[in-house]
Amino acid sequence: MEGNKMKCSRIRKMISPYVDEELSTDDRRAFTAHIEECAACRKELEDVRSVHELFVSAENYTAPLGFATRVMANLEQNEQPAYSRLWRLVTGKPLFLRTAEVAFAVVVMLIGVISGNLLVSDRTPVRQPTIQESFSLDLFQATPPNSIGGVYVKLMGATDEK
Repeated sequence: MEGNKMKCSRIRKMISPYVDEELSTDDRRAFTAHIEECAACRKELEDVRSVHELFVSAENYTAPLGFATRVMANLEQNEQPAYSRLWRLVTGKPLFLRTAEVAFAVVVMLIGVISGNLLVSDRTPVRQPTIQESFSLDLFQATPPNSIGGVYVKLMGATDEK
């Protein structure tokens, strides 16, 4: 907009202070000048005024006795530490559900232990060489079967000599 006219976005931020009579004299003058020319901002002002009138005309009710105390007690209850909320969740379930959960966890652990033992028991035991055998050169193969030397020995028809 031209000259001293204000943008609509700034005027819309000033509507509530205008209705509450909190604007300075200069801002109030600029606001009213813009409102006289801008239909969209004038409509926005009318909407805010109608809401403002609803609140002004509404009846005042006094809070019931002890209302503030109950609100504060609820706030304190909601601010309990996380471990007490967790405990409440665990203990809040019926006994049957808690028992079923524990039984399920035990069954899963038992299946894991049993299947682990089955995997380990299927292995053939590896014989450990004695100390005397470990110093012997018989443990070393001159030509391991999957090496180039081992393939050459097989092709030539030689046998391992041990």
